[in-house]
Amino acid sequence: MRSPSLLVAYALSTSVCGLALPLEARQDTDDATCTAEALTPDTWKSLDIDTFMNDWTAYNITPTEKNNIQTLSASFGAPNFFCGLDSFCNAGQPCLPIDLPAWYLMVAIQNWNNYMNSLNTAITFASSIMGLKLPSIVNDFYPKPKDDITPLKNIVRMFSTVLSVVPFTGQVATVASGASSGLSFLSTQMTPPEAPDLYMSWSNVASSLGEVVTQYQASVSDSIQRTIDAQVNTTGGINEIVAGGNFLGVTQNFTQADLQETVLSVIETFSIGLTLQAQKIFIYRDSYSGDTECRTPYLGGWTEYCVMDAGGGGPVYYFLLKSDGDSNAEPQLDAADLMVNKYGLTQSQFMEIPTHCYDQNNKQQLAFPFDNALPLSATTPCVFNLLVCDASDRADINKGIVDWCRNDQGLDI
Repeated sequence: MRSPSLLVAYALSTSVCGLALPLEARQDTDDATCTAEALTPDTWKSLDIDTFMNDWTAYNITPTEKNNIQTLSASFGAPNFFCGLDSFCNAGQPCLPIDLPAWYLMVAIQNWNNYMNSLNTAITFASSIMGLKLPSIVNDFYPKPKDDITPLKNIVRMFSTVLSVVPFTGQVATVASGASSGLSFLSTQMTPPEAPDLYMSWSNVASSLGEVVTQYQASVSDSIQRTIDAQVNTTGGINEIVAGGNFLGVTQNFTQADLQETVLSVIETFSIGLTLQAQKIFIYRDSYSGDTECRTPYLGGWTEYCVMDAGGGGPVYYFLLKSDGDSNAEPQLDAADLMVNKYGLTQSQFMEIPTHCYDQNNKQQLAFPFDNALPLSATTPCVFNLLVCDASDRADINKGIVDWCRNDQGLDI
């Protein structure tokens, strides 16, 4: 049973309607002093809701086999608080029916439930966004696709990117603001589809998207039910999830268009890179320390790019190439033209920046240093990614590009 002194302390610190009694919270609906403070994490911290919820559950909750969140709400006088997938539990107004400070806790749980349902909806939105965009990218860059090349986990990463902008409360994240705090939540509370040994079906995009939707929505469903049934004050219970107050706020609706505005550019850029990777298109990097300026491009189109080395080492050249099946390297004129003139990518974005990814990740080819989701800026190194081959030294000048890259540098081209 709670101690009277502890209850009084909570009552005084939060301007509640009356004392929070063990096993039953007061329902003082006519008390004019029952006014909530701003729904923010700062309020949660200033009122020390973490301590309140942990002490309350320790003294007043008898765990059950299922639906322990409802057991918690019933202890505050709200037995009809049922959360779940496609269910929307409502904490009501302060003291109607739940007294302060318990009301803050139940608002946070309400928002968690809304967030989980929003994730479930966002998975469908993500499939629609990619279903509208990917077929045209395949048609442009990979008209004769193979379906056993690109691991399906890359498509899972695009789904996770869409989910990363769904907020706990407030507005959808933007490119400027970065991914919401939901990204870390996704990595700890849910298991994204792993899709082991599965590949993207470029010839039937809809089937691959449907596979990921099914698996991801099952993960959401499992996560929400597991939390509802867990003892509230144990690992994985609702106390742990809402601790700190990140779910205390005002929720806002969002549309597919809201998500698409934030994620379309990065998903489009990442997808183009995947289609080129599948065809073993690569970047060849060469430098000439004796030159003082970039020469006039001789390959034509947008397949050659030059920048002066910032350290004074002379010009550095980048070429977008593909093996012709033998030992010759062919410039990828059509792909480069599409990227520049249709999709708005810069030469630096698809030839120079992938080499930064390669250099920054200890010369690892096709590195993906982002955990489960992409960053929201399409120009971040490693978003658009291709194999990188550095030119041989001048002692090997008689060796062809493809032979050098394939046999000496080990590229699968």
